[in-house]
Amino acid sequence: MEINLEQSQKATPADSRGVWISTETESCEYCGAERQYSEIVLGEFRMKSPHPSPCTCPEGAQAAKLEEAKQRAKAEAEREEEIQQAKQSRIDKLIKRSGMGARSLNQSFETFKTLTANTKSLASGAELYVENFSNMLPKRGMPLPGCNGIIIIGDKGTGKTHITSAIANELLKKEIGVICMTERGLLGRIRQTYSERDMSEKEVLDAYIKVPLLIIDDLGKEKASEWTLATLYSIIDGRYEEAMPIIVTTNYDEDGIVARLTPTGGDTTTAECIVDRLKEVCRIAKTKGTSWREGGGVR
Repeated sequence: MEINLEQSQKATPADSRGVWISTETESCEYCGAERQYSEIVLGEFRMKSPHPSPCTCPEGAQAAKLEEAKQRAKAEAEREEEIQQAKQSRIDKLIKRSGMGARSLNQSFETFKTLTANTKSLASGAELYVENFSNMLPKRGMPLPGCNGIIIIGDKGTGKTHITSAIANELLKKEIGVICMTERGLLGRIRQTYSERDMSEKEVLDAYIKVPLLIIDDLGKEKASEWTLATLYSIIDGRYEEAMPIIVTTNYDEDGIVARLTPTGGDTTTAECIVDRLKEVCRIAKTKGTSWREGGGVR
């Protein structure tokens, strides 16, 4: 039965709360008893219930319970969908801030090929790092986490970027902020602040220092200058002082990193300090094998 709310004017007061019993009724489809509609009247506002009161007959009562369960399940499903949409929206924002490109965003532990004992060890260690990441972060009133970062050293094409991208993607799924960029990309974002006014240099540096995990890929690939050296020191020393975890990949050993970060003919002291900071808070992992780009398939 369809109720025309505009034409329905008669109602009998039921209590003092503004809830009225309408004179309009509808027969129970099971026993034929009349079921009444109720309406709420608040001043000039008048709203009639979409359904009549449930019938007290066994069949009607059971039907009412089933309908109530159906509506509750529907509401819970809609609420769960809203929660998932809100979560995905938060993850999308984190991804946008991560600095990762399409290729990196598609790399995972599942796509990482563990063809050797070395790559299997690297993969299992990376997965364990993700599982225990909450313990890698400093907590007020608790001892500092200590060695909470990783330096991955290896030749080109041996899976360094892939495994760090997989770590980043797993943490992003958990709504944990990550910035994962090459050294050149990190420094390039700072350079952009000199010509663009969307963010200041300080804001970008603060983001690098405070994000839960910073991943610097290909450390030592950027052409060294006094500015690049000083900027990298500010980032790494800032995270060191805040006890924030950092992951670095590089093709170079300790001496090689110092040489690559130091401008030609320059003083090596700052670069040595960067390496010392990293060694103090990072475990060292080495990748071995033939480059996947040359047919080794280690990636």
